[in-house]
Amino acid sequence: MPKNNRQDIIFIITKDDILSCAREINIPEEQVADETIELVKDKINREFGRWPEIVKEVLTQASQCPLGLTCFPSCCWWKEGRCIFPR
Repeated sequence: MPKNNRQDIIFIITKDDILSCAREINIPEEQVADETIELVKDKINREFGRWPEIVKEVLTQASQCPLGLTCFPSCCWWKEGRCIFPR
């Protein structure tokens, strides 16, 4: 994969990542069969199938001021032409 495309990728998991996890919990690599890899793949697909909700939740949390105060009109705390928090 070209290096410039890598910066646009948010998450990748490889078979080596799965085998590394197995080693961490003392499961021999030989015990991680292709069927197990497919089960992992299916589970991750199910969980990450809700990635839009996860991203929206994080974006919402990140955009909340409670006195980090970056005031601008598109801020969710901007009402009637000003920040709702007293300065």
